[in-house]
Formats: sequence, C-alpha cells, structure tokens
Amino acid sequence: MEPLHLNEPSHRPEHRQKPDLHQLHQHQHQQYQPHQQHRNHQRQPGEHLQQNGRQRVLPHLRQSRRLGRLFGYATAARLAALALTLGASLALTGCSLLPAEEGTLKPPLIQPTEETFDVVEAARGNIQTYLQGNVSFVSSAVESISFKESGGRLKAIHVALGDQVKAGDLLVELETGDLELQVKLQRLSVERAQLSYKSAKASGLEGDDLRYKEIDLERETLTLAALEQRLSQSRLYSPFSGTVTYVDQLKEGDGVSAYQSIVTVADPASMQLTYIAGNAQDLLPVEPGMPVSLKYKGKDYMGKVLQTPSNAPVTTDQAKADRNAVTMIMSMDGIPEGVNVGDVAEMRLELQKRENVIIIPRSAVRSYMGRTYVQIAEDDRRKEVDVEVGLTTSTAAEIVQGLEVGQKIILNN
Repeated sequence: MEPLHLNEPSHRPEHRQKPDLHQLHQHQHQQYQPHQQHRNHQRQPGEHLQQNGRQRVLPHLRQSRRLGRLFGYATAARLAALALTLGASLALTGCSLLPAEEGTLKPPLIQPTEETFDVVEAARGNIQTYLQGNVSFVSSAVESISFKESGGRLKAIHVALGDQVKAGDLLVELETGDLELQVKLQRLSVERAQLSYKSAKASGLEGDDLRYKEIDLERETLTLAALEQRLSQSRLYSPFSGTVTYVDQLKEGDGVSAYQSIVTVADPASMQLTYIAGNAQDLLPVEPGMPVSLKYKGKDYMGKVLQTPSNAPVTTDQAKADRNAVTMIMSMDGIPEGVNVGDVAEMRLELQKRENVIIIPRSAVRSYMGRTYVQIAEDDRRKEVDVEVGLTTSTAAEIVQGLEVGQKIILNN
C-alpha cells in the first residue's frame, strides 16, 4: 500500500470530481455479487452463520482499499469499520433466527393400579368324602345258558328279551335232522322188546331163550337212552323260573359254538344292586360290610356292601376280571314289591370323615411342577405358602400342614 502524502499535491488530482453515488453503488454491487455467488456456491451445508458473516465482510475490506483511493483512507477506514459492524450484526441476527432447542421430555407418571384380592379365611370344620351315583337292580341268581358239549347249526330261539319263563321251558334248539324221529321209533322198539320179554316169561320160557329176550330189551333201551341224550344236548332249557335278561342276535342256520352264551335268565325273587365305577381307584376305599344309603322311587332304604374288587371271585376270564375290577355289589333291606331287573336307584356311601380340621375352598389350592401351595394376603401383598392337602371333595380341601386358622386365602389369580 502506498503512503498518503497530503503535502504533495502532485499525487492528488487537480480537478477531482465528486463521485456519483448511484454509479458507485452499482459498481460495488457488480463487484460484490459475483464474488458472493462464488462464496455461496462453495459453502457447505451446516456452516455457522458467523462464518457466513465473515465471508460477507471480507469483500467490504477489499472494497475499502478501492474506496481509499477514491475518498481518501480516513474516509475508507470509517466505511470499513461500518461494514464490520454491519457484518457482526448480521451474524448475531442470523443466530437468533435459529429455532430454540426443545428440552428433554420427562416420562409421564403412571400411578400403580391398586390390586384387589378375593379372599376367604382359613377355618376349622368337618369334611367328608362320599361315593355316590346310580345303581341298578340285578338278580343274584343269574344263569347264562350255553351248549356245553358241542355246537351246531341253530334251529330256533324260543324266547325274547324280558320274557318270563318257568323252570324246564325250552329256550334254544339246534338242527338235528331226523334225530327226533329216531327217538320215537326207538321208543317203539323198546316197547316191543318189553312185550316180547313179558310174553316169553309168562309162557314159562326159561334158560337161554328167556335170556335172549332179556338182552334184546336191554339193547333197545340203551339205544333209546343214547338217542334221547343226543336230542337233549341239542336243546337248552331254563334252569329256574325267572326273567330273560339277554338273548344273542342269532338267526336260523347260524353256527353256534360250545360254551357260547345265547340266553341269560335271572331270578327276580333274589335281588341285588350293582355299581359300576368309572375308575377302579374310586373303589379302593370301599370295604365289604360298609353301610349304604339308597333311594328308590323317592323312598329311603339302607343296604350293605357285599362285594368289592378286593373280594371278587378269582377268574381266568379276562373279561370277567376287568368287570369285577370296577364293580361293587350291595344288598338292599326290605326290597319293595314290583322291583324289576334293570330298575335304577340312587346310592350314597360315606368313605372318609375328618372333624375339626382346617378347611379351605378347593379352588384355592394350586399346583405347579410337583409343588402344592396357596396364596395368602399379607400386608396387602401376595405370598405363596406350601401346604399339605388331606381329604378333598368337589368344593373343599383339608389342609394338614402349612396354614393357620384366620389366614386370608386368595382365591383370584
């Protein structure tokens, strides 16, 4: 920069004209605008506004040198200071235009929900377990009718289910061909042999001749007996008077095997009641001789257990063994008239009883992974307590160990 010599008029123009301000402004604008566009083109996004302000001021400093040559350096210095002040103001004003940062939002406060309990107090009382259900009247004298020696082809079944029969009535017969005719003819042969023997003896025949007549009679009699036995084996008769309780669904001509049950007859004069359990475990506490409460057609009766799986007859028949494992037989005192096989009564048998023990609702007892426990309410909080359960019914449970009288047992989850 050249020094300003005010005492050397040779360095100053003799006839300096006052510059036109309008032309000067256009000149500054033309020089500043390309430079500013170039700076704006190079500016990266996110630069601070103060840097932009400085970039705006620098052109003014350069321009002040040019102004110094035109107006003198004192005036140019004042213009440069004014430009710096203006640039700083723009920078500060630009920062104030930025949006204020939002403060960190605090999480909303959630009030804890107050838990309510459905509770019941543990108390002492009595608890009983019962076996109850429907029982059926059956005859204690029941005979299953079948052919013992051999089977054959079915000829006819002469009874139907529910028929009343008398002892000796014909129930079933097999095909025998002309066996019945042979029996009739043989009876005539026996009768002729008898007459011949009597006539010979009456005529005074003796010795071997009379013996021949005697042998003929014996031979015909034995033949008749054999034929009658064959005929008898092809027929089944009722062993006693009673009711037909079972008839096999066989048709004429069907094959029948030996020991195949075809008809069952029961004596209604000798009645018992049977109970069929859903599970063999249900009958484990039952013992012969235990009293039974019965109700038939609205009237109460008493009875007694006669047979349980523990004293049932031993059998090699698997079907009978399986049936005996779930069957209980009992008697009934004063069986009323008019009871029929198959009628139904109500039975209630007391199994076990506990008195003055801690009892809670059965629904309060919980089990998980082999653990048995209850939840109690203590200081408005849940607490799990392991317990030992004794007798249980459909609604109540005996607590042998783990609880005390008065503790509040939680029922809801």
